[in-house]
Amino acid sequence: MNQNVTFGITTSQHHLTFEQIQKQWQLGEELGFDALYLFDHFTALRGEENGICLEASTLLGALALVTSKAQIGVMVYGNTHRHPAILAKEIVTIDHLSGGRAILGIGTGWNENEHRWYGIELPSPGKRVRQFEEALTVIDGLMNNDRYSFTGDYYTIDDAPFEPKPARGHIPVLIGGKGPKMLRVIAKHADIWDGGGRLPERAERVDEFKQACEEVGRDFDSVVQSQGFGAAGLIDIDNLDELMTTYIEAGVRHFHFGLPNDEAELEIAIRAATDILPKYRTA
Repeated sequence: MNQNVTFGITTSQHHLTFEQIQKQWQLGEELGFDALYLFDHFTALRGEENGICLEASTLLGALALVTSKAQIGVMVYGNTHRHPAILAKEIVTIDHLSGGRAILGIGTGWNENEHRWYGIELPSPGKRVRQFEEALTVIDGLMNNDRYSFTGDYYTIDDAPFEPKPARGHIPVLIGGKGPKMLRVIAKHADIWDGGGRLPERAERVDEFKQACEEVGRDFDSVVQSQGFGAAGLIDIDNLDELMTTYIEAGVRHFHFGLPNDEAELEIAIRAATDILPKYRTA
């Protein structure tokens, strides 16, 4: 499968106001980034825990109305944070608000503090993977049937109607994760796999993912490989060419970065996005 190289910006909204996030996203669109992402946490993950941290879905709905070109989503929703039927309704609503630009980025959920603070159950890792697969089955079933029923160990759906459907028929599913059981779930459900890890750890993980695709009868090349590098990836401008060529050779086709808040670093990031990234789009 021929896959063009695309680029995204990920905004971690801890300690940022709506105005600051809107400015980052609109700058990301001006610079030609293909996708814009939030994170899904209820409190700041660094610095002061009591600092502001806006909720992902409601914020994404607002940002859908102040952007116009880039795909938009969350890198990634924690499955344990919401019932999958509610998340499906949220992301389809965002898809319509944005004119069909939504991506459903999702993982199992992991942050112990947030689950404890807010009284959200956090099952063991193995149970989380099984719960996650059920959630993806529910989301897919609701989006692709007039009415849908499902009975599992974690979720029950009783002849549920679900309208509207996605604006363009399908919302791309981006899944972050690793580990043999998780990779089989990803191989079955994902359009985009955010595998993480640095070389050579990543190469070993790709081999495991190929095996998982074989096991579930999925074409490995039909899944876009994604990798995040934070703001550091953009501002290390002297090594950005090497990073791009190395990871493109390793099969990555979607790169996502952070935008720094420091003005001097932001100028470097803008230069990288303007002068370096575009030449890799048709790599």
